[in-house]
Amino acid sequence: MASSTAAILVFIYSVIILIISRVLTTFVPQLGTFSEIINGMGVASVVILPITSYFLIMAVSFFSGLLYNRITSRLCGIKLGLDNNEITQIPVKPFTLVIASIEAIWTLIIGLFLAAAIIPFTDLIIRLINFTANAIERSIDISGATLLINTVLGTNGVTLALILIIGLPLVAFVYGLVSNGLFAIFYNYIATKFIKMQLDIEVISGNLHEIKSLPVVAAAAPLSGAVFGAFGVIMGIITLLSLAVTGNPSVGNIINDITIIVLNGLSYFLGYFLIFALIAVIYNFLAPRIGGIMLKFE
Repeated sequence: MASSTAAILVFIYSVIILIISRVLTTFVPQLGTFSEIINGMGVASVVILPITSYFLIMAVSFFSGLLYNRITSRLCGIKLGLDNNEITQIPVKPFTLVIASIEAIWTLIIGLFLAAAIIPFTDLIIRLINFTANAIERSIDISGATLLINTVLGTNGVTLALILIIGLPLVAFVYGLVSNGLFAIFYNYIATKFIKMQLDIEVISGNLHEIKSLPVVAAAAPLSGAVFGAFGVIMGIITLLSLAVTGNPSVGNIINDITIIVLNGLSYFLGYFLIFALIAVIYNFLAPRIGGIMLKFE
């Protein structure tokens, strides 16, 4: 289900990009020389990207499911508060711990692959960096950046390996704790006050259930409106702080500040609402044909 949904989403995205590229090459004469290349890449992406995303998301979903089952057998499962197919509560601690653990394990796996691919070539990379730095040092002072890169890579890549294998998973775990914790808190204390997320769940046998469909508005609005809308407001505040640090003169005007925060919240709300609503529509189309997501409740 996840891989099929992702493939359809990517297909829609590729078609939009293809249409935009056709419009640009038609109305921008300067791009006429590259029109065949741009159109060829656009047509190829409509075929290649959905197929690639299908198999990639299939692998990620499969192993994420395995990780979830292994983690929950040792720690705890995600316990959802349900009332007539409405999700009334997301327990913060188990939700945050399980999802952050999965994210950290995936980051560890990626770090291992990156370390295996990069470490054997660290000496060559250092030589190339030093050669490039020496070639442009007369026009740009990059000695500090070169020293930092050489320090990170080290003579044998030990520092870089430690960063990729230990540092990145730790950062991913901490970030997961914060972001997923805020996600659950925003849902519990904001979303449920307006509209609760609904799932059309049907009992298959015993404690095995199937999500038959996703009500479009009731599935998309709580997540996009309350949860990601709140994230958008936070990002707006962070944007204001970054502008204040850089001494931007626009900061301090109450109207401008409120406008930045509101526009960030609205952009997150509208963007994620469209995404989740489209996912719900695709899910409802696919579920009767390939089967819905199965959940084991205890």
